[in-house]
This record gives sequence, structure tokens and C-alpha cells, in this order.
Amino acid sequence: MEWHPQTKQEIYLSNPYYEVGFGGTKGPGKTDALLMDATYQKDKPNYKAIIFRRTFVKLQEIIQRSHKWFTKSAHWNGELKQWTWPSGALLKFAHCQYEEDKYNYQGHEYQFMGFDQLEEFTETMYLFLMAQNRTSDPDIECFIRSTFNPGGVGHAWVKRRFIDPLDHDGTPRYFIRRGEDFMEVPKGTPKALARAFIFSRLEDNKALIESDPDYEARLDQLPEKLRRALKEGDWDAYEGQYFDTWRREIHVIKPYKIEGPRKNIIGIDYGYAKPASIGWYACLPDGDIIRYREWYGESKTYKTLAQLILEKTPSNEEIAYAVGDPAIWGDKAHHDAKPKDGEIKGETGAETMRNVFGNRINLIKGDNRRVAGWGRLREYIEPFLNQHGFTSAKFRVFSTNYNFIRTFPGLIHDSIRVEDVDTDGEDHCADEARYVVMSRPPLPKRIAIRTPASDFWDRVKKDIKPPYMEGEQRELNEEGSRSLQHV
Repeated sequence: MEWHPQTKQEIYLSNPYYEVGFGGTKGPGKTDALLMDATYQKDKPNYKAIIFRRTFVKLQEIIQRSHKWFTKSAHWNGELKQWTWPSGALLKFAHCQYEEDKYNYQGHEYQFMGFDQLEEFTETMYLFLMAQNRTSDPDIECFIRSTFNPGGVGHAWVKRRFIDPLDHDGTPRYFIRRGEDFMEVPKGTPKALARAFIFSRLEDNKALIESDPDYEARLDQLPEKLRRALKEGDWDAYEGQYFDTWRREIHVIKPYKIEGPRKNIIGIDYGYAKPASIGWYACLPDGDIIRYREWYGESKTYKTLAQLILEKTPSNEEIAYAVGDPAIWGDKAHHDAKPKDGEIKGETGAETMRNVFGNRINLIKGDNRRVAGWGRLREYIEPFLNQHGFTSAKFRVFSTNYNFIRTFPGLIHDSIRVEDVDTDGEDHCADEARYVVMSRPPLPKRIAIRTPASDFWDRVKKDIKPPYMEGEQRELNEEGSRSLQHV
């Protein structure tokens, strides 16, 4: 069978720019176009391409589709999951389910890197894997290609990277890294990379409509938000957003000098192969919590992370306590066999950090009840009318908290445990914020602004606790949150 591109597929395939996204709705033939794009340089012996899906199960679908087109022209190796063309060029299929899986590809070299359903990946996965997109052969060009629909754990960052800043017809724009974010610059700016997006709908895939005329009718049966997202490609119809009362105009504020009485608290969510998130919070007498500083990154041992926290905390800034992920109290696994540089064999992460903090910062164990913690955090971010008649919230962040602002709005409901956050997303900033609010007193009841999500959460509070939540109540030691009322 011979494949012929349709109009939007042809526009996508003929796009010569470095980073290109293709998508919008269900059904425009995105996956086939991605497969064909990966073969563009198959006649060059040193060419290596790779296409990712988030999970192995989902990877099987695109592998099966590849057999429809490549069986007669290339050799398949099932063990390696790759096609080899007569020239020696390779196309490999891979998955990256967990954050730490991205390191499996460190040091590899792929001239073509494709992501099928990019909205299923985290931004940190995508950016790290992009670093493996390189060539040692000057005759081979490098490209990044992605397909995506609205929704998923990556909805917010994919929208921010492709949908909002780009024209939808394949016209390129150019970007360079500036601090924590990307800035658009004129063509020809040194180190700027081109990025483009082609929007496509179901009606652009006439072959699918002819072979399955009822497919559109089935999409019409979806709930309103999901139908708008998957049939119309509406990226503002955000299905599944967990904290849907979050509003940038309410919760993000300009930095200012916080004066007067307050308690400064540090929240810690530890990660080594995945990001660690550190937040500095000012807890004010009226119950407001302001997240005024952050650090976000990977590959820090407990010792180096504790040293970094001390370095970023001014000597005249009094810290009431730091509250951390309870997991670090039992984490000895990476010490027992081969301690990380600068750490002592047999110590838990908490012991290591306490040794570094000394008398400067008191480290306590956080309350890790997830659903209860999300409920408490939801109460803090709930918009309300203050005494001046303005809409505000008890939890706000400085605009310099780039990673919190980037990741928090993109969290979605877990598809099975709907009361919980989907942990496939970047939930590290949210986790340390959860430890912080759980260490503070509950907010007094007040009249809140009702939202479409309010009725759902009213029902959740009335429901009997599901069996899987029985193990969530962690035994906290005397330093834990039961004692925080005395801090």
C-alpha cells in the first residue's frame, strides 16, 4: 500500500523548520504523518530517528501502524523495536513513562526526535530529551516533531509553547532561552531556534471520513468540554483541570517587601532523578500565605540541597521551620550500597539535611495525606471578596515563582482516583505547597465564590472515604504536623 499525504499532512511534511507541532483535534492523520516524517533522511547511512510515546502500551499502537507502511522497504527488529533501511538508517520506538526514564537516553544521538501525543509528557521530559537531538554527521539535519491534542498532564505547557505564541498555519517564529523562560526574537538572532505549528481538524482527513463516516457522530456524543477539545481542537476547553479556581490575575502578584509580623516557612519536595521543589512562604497574621521565593531542579543530593537552601536564605531571614516530604525520613536506599558524593552511609535524607541545617533551620516531617492536603490547598486558593471589595485568595505567589506558575495550573485529576492529582504531571511544586498548608491551621469558614467545580467538591466531602485512602493517614512523630500548632 502506498501512502499519499492529504493537504494538512503535506503542509506539515514540507515544513523545513527545526521544531514543529502538528495537531488540534482527533482524526486528522497526525500519527501517520509523524511516521513518514521520520523517514525523510532514511537514505543517509548515519541517520538515526526515534519516536516516543509516554507508555509502552501506547507505543504498541504506533508500532503496529508502522508495519502497515514500512514492511516492504525496511527490516524490523522486534527486540530493539526499530526499523533499519538498506542504507543503514534507523527508526527506533521508545517510551518514557516515568520522569527518571528520560535518563535512559542520556548521551544518545538522534537526528530526528518525534513525540506522539506530546500532551502526555512533562515539559522537563521534553526539554531533557531535546538535548539528545544532535548530529555528528554534517550531512544530516536535526529536527523535533510532535503531535498533540488538548488535555492531558502536559496540556498547559504544550499550549504555552505551541498554541498561544504561534500562528496555526506553519509560519515559524524564533525563540531563545532567557532565564527560566523562552523569548521570541527576530529571525537571524544568534542561537535562536525556529518553532512552528500546523492546526488540523478531522475534516482535513477525508480518507478517514470516507472509511468511517460515523466517527464524527461518535465524537459528537462526548461531554461538551471534551467534545470541544477533541473535535474542535479548543485548547481553552480544559477537561480535567484539578485546581480550576486558579486565576493568574488573582493568585500571581508582583514581588514586594513583606514587612510586619509573619512566620517564614520552607516547603521541601525532594527529588534526585526527578525535580526537587523548594518554596519559601510567608505566613501572615491574617492567615494569608505568600510564596515569595523558589528553587526547582534535579541531581542534588540531600547534602547539596540543604546547602543550597541555606545559601538562598538570607542570614537575617528567620525561618520558623522547614516542612518536608515524609519519604525522606525513611530514604536510605541510595546510601546503603553506594552513598552519593558528600553523604554518609546509613543516614536518612532527613538526618543528612538536619546535620547541614544545624540550629539554623528546624526540619519537620510533613503530613502526606494527599486528598486531605489537596482539599486544604483548594481552600487556600479559593477566590473571595476581601474587605475592600476586591477578589483575592489566601494563597498567592510572587510572579518570580516561575516553576510554580508554570506547573500548578496544569495539574489534572487522576483518571482512576478522581479526588487526587494525576502524578504523571509535574506535581513537585504543588506537593511542597501541600506540606506547607497542612502545617498551618485550617481556614475559618467563609462565603466563597461558587464555581462549576464547587458542586463536585461538595459531593466529594459527603462521600464515604474510598478503601484506597485507608493507608493515607501516616503516623507522624512528635515533630510532625500534630505538633505544628505549637510552632
